[in-house]
Amino acid sequence: MRKPVLKLPFLSIMSLLPTPYTKIQLGGTKVAVAALGVVAAGFIATFWLTIAGTTHEIIWPTAGAEYDLPSKVGERLKPDADSPMTASQTLKINLGNNTRLDKLHLTRLDLGKRSPGENFKSFQICRCTTGVTGAQVNVGTITIRNSAIPSLDFGNMTVGQVQIAPRTDGHTNAIVLDSQVQDLIVDSDRGTGSFVAADSFVDKIVIDLNGDDGAYIGEILIDDVDASVGEWDWDYVTAGTLIIESNVQIGDGTGIDVASAKWGVSAPFKARQVTDNTVDTPLNIR
Repeated sequence: MRKPVLKLPFLSIMSLLPTPYTKIQLGGTKVAVAALGVVAAGFIATFWLTIAGTTHEIIWPTAGAEYDLPSKVGERLKPDADSPMTASQTLKINLGNNTRLDKLHLTRLDLGKRSPGENFKSFQICRCTTGVTGAQVNVGTITIRNSAIPSLDFGNMTVGQVQIAPRTDGHTNAIVLDSQVQDLIVDSDRGTGSFVAADSFVDKIVIDLNGDDGAYIGEILIDDVDASVGEWDWDYVTAGTLIIESNVQIGDGTGIDVASAKWGVSAPFKARQVTDNTVDTPLNIR
């Protein structure tokens, strides 16, 4: 007699694996959310890597920086000694050996700071770099118009023709006439650039002659530049023509018997021809 045999169904492990004909279905909403999350994470990572690899350049004429013109890329200045906790708002222009510019126009600028240190100068042309002894800035024409200046001191200058007609709270003109002074003409534009700084608030402007061979500028125009505090102190300038128009006001409130505007007082100033129509009247620029 044959014994009964119990047969179990054969279960192959391969039957549990998906085949090209097996459909795998997951919830559509969950997949979409997961995919968006992956994309967002990738975007954020790429964004931050891009920022980390980008150098922020300071471009002319942003205040708080110095520029080796004709380069328009600046370097951030350290805070001023009299306000070490405040970012500098100085516009500093460095003119190296044989720098040549067509035009330098400064227009609609407000100068000054709330708590200036002693002897604060709001606009300075100087040999501010240690070791520079012979530098001059050679300019075809300098024109100052529509500007308000607390006090002014121009020295170490040689100019062919001087025409000054501002209103001042007292002035002293000690310019020495010298028939040997030549006209200076700076007209060639080859290899030069034009630079305009306009519509800005800055603590002060500094033009530093930092190369002994000097620099050459066709025209400097100062138009509607107003300082609330601080002297305009210019030195080491040779120019064909200097014009200060009658719409310029210079005065620090000391009265017309004390000079607010001085030409050739603190240092020599020579010119071949001088036309002086300055008018003294009580003024106090603030």
